[in-house]
Amino acid sequence: MSVTPTDPGARAPRRLLVTGAGSGIGRATAELARGLGWSVVGLDLRPAEDAPYPVLACDVSDERSVQAAFDGAARLWEGRAPDAVVHCAGVYRFRAATSTGAADWDSVVGLNARGSMLVAAAAARQMIAGGAGGSITLLSSIAAVRGDAGEPSAAYSASKGAVEALTRQLAVEWGPDGIRCNAVAPGVIDTPMTTVSGNPEAFAQVLQRIPARRLGSAEEVARVCVFLASEESSYVSGVVVAVDGGQGAA
Repeated sequence: MSVTPTDPGARAPRRLLVTGAGSGIGRATAELARGLGWSVVGLDLRPAEDAPYPVLACDVSDERSVQAAFDGAARLWEGRAPDAVVHCAGVYRFRAATSTGAADWDSVVGLNARGSMLVAAAAARQMIAGGAGGSITLLSSIAAVRGDAGEPSAAYSASKGAVEALTRQLAVEWGPDGIRCNAVAPGVIDTPMTTVSGNPEAFAQVLQRIPARRLGSAEEVARVCVFLASEESSYVSGVVVAVDGGQGAA
């Protein structure tokens, strides 16, 4: 599952939009694609000034902000739609369910689940209008299929379960328009969102649950995201690809 500039079958999309492009998996995805010669536009709540590609300000939980950002990306591409969108923007907060109030729930589910729908819908509208279809990749998590007593987060888990259900629905709904929709479900990845890396005891416990006995890297997740965004995965739609070192099977 490699995508390199010399792959004759890669037929890389020329235009890729990545949300959450300022850091973590989003930045790794954007930088990998740019290195392959793709035209990349990033979206982020706080645009990274040091990014080697344009990064537009966007709050993915706000419908107007999302549409404005997609319109801005289209202007950079001279009115053309993205060939692929990888939606990495999200939030992770853990809190016991008995301490999770409505505001806590809404802030997490609103950003992760509603944000995924708003970004996907904006992408699909442009792709359908452009008439060439495209690829949309959403970010789920191992939390969608496994509970965690150590870091309980009912809101986060529910939001990622919603992303997986949404992925399947959109793949069916937009398939006739030539739009593929997939999701990537990372396990414990070494990014700024990871909370266990500063706690040696918690870190050791987490590693014992991962058959690979290590954390994943943002670059490892990015490679799967770029594969799903490329034409190498042209007959892949409606699936969730786990990138978790085997944790989901343990």
